[in-house]
Amino acid sequence: MTFGKFLKLLLATLNVPMSHLAKAINVDSSLVSRWVHEKRLPSYAASYLDNIAEYLSRKVMNTYQIKLLDELYYDSIGYDNIKDITNREKIRTLLYNSLNYSIECKKKEKGISNISKSKKQITVNVNAIDMPQMSITNFIDLSGNDKLIYGISNIFSTVITMLEMASKYKRKNNNIIYFTLFNGLDISFLSNNRIGYIQELLQKVLENGWTVYFLLQLNNNTERLFQFIHFLLPIGVTENINVFYFNKYNISLLGNEIYIISGIGALSCYPANQSMVINCGFYLKNKSAIDVFTNYLNLHVHNNANSVLKYYPKDMNEEYHDSLSEIMRKPGNQFNYNCMYYLPEKLYRKFLRKTKLSQKEKLRSLQHYKKQWNSIITNLENYKCSSIYFSESLELLINNHILCLYTYSGVEKVKLGVQDMIEYLQHIIQFIMTYDNFHVAVIFQDTNLVKNNKYSYIIKERRAVYFNSFGSFESTAEVRLSIEEPMTVKSFTEYFNMVWEKISPINKDKAEIVTWLQSYITILDKKN
Repeated sequence: MTFGKFLKLLLATLNVPMSHLAKAINVDSSLVSRWVHEKRLPSYAASYLDNIAEYLSRKVMNTYQIKLLDELYYDSIGYDNIKDITNREKIRTLLYNSLNYSIECKKKEKGISNISKSKKQITVNVNAIDMPQMSITNFIDLSGNDKLIYGISNIFSTVITMLEMASKYKRKNNNIIYFTLFNGLDISFLSNNRIGYIQELLQKVLENGWTVYFLLQLNNNTERLFQFIHFLLPIGVTENINVFYFNKYNISLLGNEIYIISGIGALSCYPANQSMVINCGFYLKNKSAIDVFTNYLNLHVHNNANSVLKYYPKDMNEEYHDSLSEIMRKPGNQFNYNCMYYLPEKLYRKFLRKTKLSQKEKLRSLQHYKKQWNSIITNLENYKCSSIYFSESLELLINNHILCLYTYSGVEKVKLGVQDMIEYLQHIIQFIMTYDNFHVAVIFQDTNLVKNNKYSYIIKERRAVYFNSFGSFESTAEVRLSIEEPMTVKSFTEYFNMVWEKISPINKDKAEIVTWLQSYITILDKKN
């Protein structure tokens, strides 16, 4: 069916006047009329078809309309599991197919061959080939901006250009970005400045409502995974980020680099010599080509990939804390980043009463904290527990009398009195000096270390990572997640150890830290 006929049928079936469609997609009514009467065809470059599909899919109201749409889709595509596909996607696919057919009809009318545009005619003895004759009757001309790119610097520049375009406007629908930055690209090329700029751009696109899917190849190359964690954490993990790893090692895209931004571009990179280093790529801006790549990746992710991250929304507080308490109870070394469990039950209960949580939330918070506290104390008899802490948190307490308390419902800011703060610091000192297996490091503002105190995490060696993000920018809320994939847990442990090694020895010396804490107690005593 030609585009005009299909659009006319669709409007009639859904009882939508042409003027209503024109208004919905912000074009003149005469343009829609010319489409329906086959005097004009919409452009691929514009977003007409997507907008039409989005609007008309909301007009599918009854079973007759659904049945007709399903029949048209099945006749055109022949896909059995029609229930798996949304009405919007059905309409969109049919619009593109009918437009393709109309374009072919126009070309035939003008006498243009669909098989070859070469001036030289090549004759083939068909009788000598034991196969049926074939002709190309369904294709889409790619845009003049589609390119074959050589060289890692040009590949990097193309990725930057795509991200810069995505960072300039907000995206609500069709907002997927696929990234495989550390699968096959030469890590030595990715300097700190280049990595930093990509992080900056990704943070902007996340603020604008894009969803980013990172695709990882998990093997014994922990260095690449370590580099990825080092790259990801400063961005600030949100629910708009997900990380997938492939559970099959023979997938064709493994080892390649793929960057796809819906509606903007698709870049697929490959090694072009025996060194197997990524050094060339196909860059496509044609909308249909981007959709093909996106659908291809969607299929692979659906069938062959697992999510590295397990998110816990607010309605899964119980599951999150049960899981965390269970992991902390297991024997093994533990590593804490920007989270402290120094409070005994009595003091935690006292501070908990100062929050605005409901009685049920306070009870749940206390129950889970007791489990976690007892697990730490028990494990310290035989296993090491290392904690990295930020001086800013203590300065917030001293200057503003505010303590960040971990509760069942998230991090609560508690207003403390001077005596409360003195008691809190005294218990920290007692805890540090009591347990030989407990090690603490403090990151100060003047430390030459990349730091981010917008998140905290707990690593149970060889078991799991529990991550808590406080929101990296205004549009993101607190996020909780866990990671149990063994390679990723191992790489997180190595990352923590890397940060630990970068901290000055004096900032890991217990006696020095106790002296520092005691100086604050002296200041508070004077206030008291």
